[in-house]
Amino acid sequence: MVTKQNPAKRTRNITRENTGDTFEYRLGARRITGRASVERIEALAIPPAWTDVEISRSATAKVQAKGVDAAGRTQAIYHPSFVKRQDQRKFARMVRFGRALPKLRARVDRDLRSRSLGRDRVAGCVIHLIDEQLFRVGNAEYASRHGSFGITTLQRKHLDVSPTIVEFNFVGKSGKEQKRRVRDPRAARVIAQLLELPGDEVFRFVEAGQSADEDADPNPHPLHSRHVNAYVRRHLGREFSAKDFRTWGGTVAVVGAIFAVDPAELRTALTTEHGRASVLRDAVRIAAERLGNTEAVTKGSYVDPRVLDLVSHPRVIERVRRKRFRERLHFSIDEQRTLAVCSRR
Repeated sequence: MVTKQNPAKRTRNITRENTGDTFEYRLGARRITGRASVERIEALAIPPAWTDVEISRSATAKVQAKGVDAAGRTQAIYHPSFVKRQDQRKFARMVRFGRALPKLRARVDRDLRSRSLGRDRVAGCVIHLIDEQLFRVGNAEYASRHGSFGITTLQRKHLDVSPTIVEFNFVGKSGKEQKRRVRDPRAARVIAQLLELPGDEVFRFVEAGQSADEDADPNPHPLHSRHVNAYVRRHLGREFSAKDFRTWGGTVAVVGAIFAVDPAELRTALTTEHGRASVLRDAVRIAAERLGNTEAVTKGSYVDPRVLDLVSHPRVIERVRRKRFRERLHFSIDEQRTLAVCSRR
């Protein structure tokens, strides 16, 4: 049986048709048979389950292929050079992110002390949880279409709260179950107050002059990812978004895991290729657990390459270890070490 592209959908790109045993590729009515073209397309490793597949005619285009996965989500495969440039930009700003983070955390502390349920306090609470727990920010469309959630789209069924502890239990991206038990009196206090509002969504805000008592607005406003990102850009910098917390958190987790190894054992391990690989693998595994990702995704997308390269430079580790970092109110020792590693030339 041949599965054809949706006839109502016209495209100037190459399309893929499932013939039952294999795939055929067409540009309009013409079948693509050239060896070089077919090899380029097959090298993209487009998942067999994708439908409505479109493949760029250009081998250098930013988007090489796109399609709809089994869950109905539109997915894309990007050119490696585009991915590399995006990663370079992302990791290049990590030093600036780290340096600006204490100021943002001080602002979050200030907003959490408020008694209102205004936008800044609720956005501050969300940023605090993303910062501490590395939650994804989420968006309403994704939750509605795919049944997976981020922090802004959580519903009351996804958590339990006591005066000091919040327990999270929800399905996150890629259908992965997320369970967290967080001891955080400040977040618990805000969430308990939010749960007094009518409706299923947890993170909502009321406009100035309203409150969460019985006279509160019966239709409080949902806190969307755009509100959270606006808060980040206002207090951290225009180049940043909520996504940067996960990159920073994954990178810091790897640095922390490497420096947690006994110094003598670490020096010995780093003398062999097997030992270096083992130290890095264990560190990435710890970061992956924090992020709720696979180790491969964590290593490829959430850890600064300068940190991944650290196990190959034991002298850098020793230099950073000798620095006399002190715990700061809004910047941990592991974060200071991360900044030192990523700032080196």
